[in-house]
Amino acid sequence: MLQIRILVFVGTEVLYHDHDGQGKFIADFLTAADGIHADFSQDYEVMSGGLAGYDAVLFYTDVGHFSEAQETGLLTFVERGGGFFGLHTAAASFRENQGYHTMLNAFFDGHSKYMDFKVDLVDRENAITRGLEDFAATDELYYLKHDPTKSHHLMQAYDETKDEMHVMAFHHDYGAGRVFYFALGHDMAVLQNESFQEIVRRGVRWTARKL
Repeated sequence: MLQIRILVFVGTEVLYHDHDGQGKFIADFLTAADGIHADFSQDYEVMSGGLAGYDAVLFYTDVGHFSEAQETGLLTFVERGGGFFGLHTAAASFRENQGYHTMLNAFFDGHSKYMDFKVDLVDRENAITRGLEDFAATDELYYLKHDPTKSHHLMQAYDETKDEMHVMAFHHDYGAGRVFYFALGHDMAVLQNESFQEIVRRGVRWTARKL
């Protein structure tokens, strides 16, 4: 019997990434995992009334805008105990929807060139990271407007081009719900990374309270 139902939501813009193709790839590798079934959607209206059957929603989105009813529906879902997983450009999406970014505690503030870098675990005892190791990634290294006092940091990466360290993954509670953000995810090079996939699976289980 399936334990977790998650919605992988990619929106419709597809401006800077192949969110359609890559979002379906994410849904497929999640569904291949034990105890997870992932549906795929580009329908904004599901936010205003179609989330009740899900344990969590994963956003892999590009820009976009929510109506008041759509934003309220999503935030109410999380406040009442649903899980929210923001991946990569989720922090760069819905830029005029302040409630969304308050819930996520992240707002896109640029990124490095596409490059190789190492992701370091800063909390190795967390359920999402336990037993994992630091890993190499080829991706954009994201910079975020983010309040570190409101979230628990799990991973970070050093940007040698700016001599700066940036948070790569964090989580926090929002009402009765759980929020997890993971900054990687630009293209198939990182989506096929085994460490990336394991963190996504664990992040889904954590947001759905099954980890």
